[in-house]
Amino acid sequence: MLLLLVLLLAALGWRYQSELIGIGTGWYLRRVAAREQRDGDLTQRRAVVARVHRWLLMPPPPDALLPELFDLTTALAARSAAGAVSLNWSAYIYSSYYRDMVRDRPSGAPARTAAQVTTEVDRYAEFYALQKRPDVPGVRLSDVVG
Repeated sequence: MLLLLVLLLAALGWRYQSELIGIGTGWYLRRVAAREQRDGDLTQRRAVVARVHRWLLMPPPPDALLPELFDLTTALAARSAAGAVSLNWSAYIYSSYYRDMVRDRPSGAPARTAAQVTTEVDRYAEFYALQKRPDVPGVRLSDVVG
């Protein structure tokens, strides 16, 4: 009976691996943000946001914008891993959000909370009618491992 339960859980884990990767990514990034916010440090958040900017061929952002951009990265990472938002749309949403942030709030003030950033990502997804495509599985374990 225990073996059957383990096999069932393994099969479900394999079937929903992209959703599990998305949940794990969001959980990890939220923990990094909470730890660094408590310590008053930006080191890991700066590294993550700089990597995103490097992938998008953008210069690194000023430190004042880092916490909010990290929250944006966290909100998009879980959705991208699950395939709910494609990587192309994630890049568009991120670069649009950053452009608007630099234009409207170059000092980062007033800063949005993580919940407000997530609401803004929801607004983008609703406006552009972004949905998970059935033919795109999302990020798989083989993509993560190599």
